[in-house]
Amino acid sequence: MAKVSCSVTLRGFKADRSGYRALMESVRVQSLVRKAAAGVCGRANALLSPDGYNRLVGFECKPFQGTLAPGVVVRTKSDHARYSQARHKTLQKAMRGGRG
Repeated sequence: MAKVSCSVTLRGFKADRSGYRALMESVRVQSLVRKAAAGVCGRANALLSPDGYNRLVGFECKPFQGTLAPGVVVRTKSDHARYSQARHKTLQKAMRGGRG
């Protein structure tokens, strides 16, 4: 199998970090990020099999402050969800990226 690589050099380009930060902190972008994270969280919770306990939430959406902009992370909240993520890749399937 052939190995292929590609590189692009942009001369004279300088990233505007403050502009990126302002864009990512805007209300519209943050609402899109929260909506996407909530969708993944809901699909991941729907994929969890019953574990014999009365647990309603296995995954949660938690906001965090990144280096450049705020974001939302979807993380496990219970041991059952951690096991499901490790064994069945529940979050990848919830993001529709799971293979199998």
